[in-house]
Amino acid sequence: MDTPVFMGDGSVVPELMTEDELIRFLRLRELGCKNPSNTLRYYRSRGVLRACRIGGRNAYTRRAALNFLEKLTEKS
Repeated sequence: MDTPVFMGDGSVVPELMTEDELIRFLRLRELGCKNPSNTLRYYRSRGVLRACRIGGRNAYTRRAALNFLEKLTEKS
């Protein structure tokens, strides 16, 4: 079983996140992204961030979010 991952507010990151939850988890607003949804769309279009469609909306697994961070870290 995976070790729990926590958000900045102390809540546990869910296994499946909405776009708003992923934006909060990645702290995109705090990092100064003017349009976090566009930022996620950019990374999805380049195959760096994976999403699944549920009910016509993008959803992100916690694993996909952590893999995304790993990929960005490797490029740095």
